[in-house]
Amino acid sequence: MKSQSAMEYLMTYGWAILVIAVVLAALYSLGIFNPNSFAPKASAGSCEVVRPFGPTTSTDIHSTGTCTNMLPKYVASFNGNGQISVLMPTLSHSITYTAWVNFASLAQSNYGDTGQIIGWEPGYGPSLLFLQPSIYQFEFSVWYANTQQEAVLSGTTPKLNTWYFMAGTYNESSGLIQVYVNNKVYNQTISKETLETGNVLTIGAWPSQLSYFKGELANVQIYNNSISSNQISALYQEGIGGDPIDLTHLVAWYPLNGNANDYSGNNYNGKETNVAYSSTWYRTYSTP
Repeated sequence: MKSQSAMEYLMTYGWAILVIAVVLAALYSLGIFNPNSFAPKASAGSCEVVRPFGPTTSTDIHSTGTCTNMLPKYVASFNGNGQISVLMPTLSHSITYTAWVNFASLAQSNYGDTGQIIGWEPGYGPSLLFLQPSIYQFEFSVWYANTQQEAVLSGTTPKLNTWYFMAGTYNESSGLIQVYVNNKVYNQTISKETLETGNVLTIGAWPSQLSYFKGELANVQIYNNSISSNQISALYQEGIGGDPIDLTHLVAWYPLNGNANDYSGNNYNGKETNVAYSSTWYRTYSTP
């Protein structure tokens, strides 16, 4: 009789337990139990740089609003055939790029690399990209007059669906080139040359070489100097929604929080092609 009662109990409540288990699994897959689901999210424009005397000026420059310690509401999603292009003056001295990167694929492009993150058209200029399948490393490269290249590799192969903070710096006075992944600088090389860039900044692609990034990008910052390792570390610690660290040398700032606008106060707004914006991106993000 006891065994019969146990079977009747299981038959009566087993389906209910199974349904609850299925519901919990579905909620987990949707990120409901992810603490980032309940974290406050910053909307586009909730923080920006103000230049009272107009674009490209630095007198009384300051930021307004706060993004640091908050997650952005959206990040930019690239499908392997998209880009953001920006008309921008040529930069010809020291430079820094920073970005938060999440790879959805490491598939080889037509050119042979797995997608440019930040670069220039026409020509080459400084580029933050990912290399061929035989290497699979982050790279920051600097081209001079489209003929000579100096590059530094990270030695790091990223995991898919994992967010990384990446930065590349070039100091023209010392010739020092550095690449950072998260809070670590990996390699450096020396070459004292004047860098050259095109006049179209591209995010997520190297169009002339059919090199396209596939994944998600956020908080792209561009400076016209080589910011210090301490400043790079501070940007990493701020997290994916962090504010720029050096307003005087900030050229452009693309949070990519729902649009491709420039929030540096310089008005170098981007034009999107095949770019979407994800509101569920935080499922693969963890705080630094």
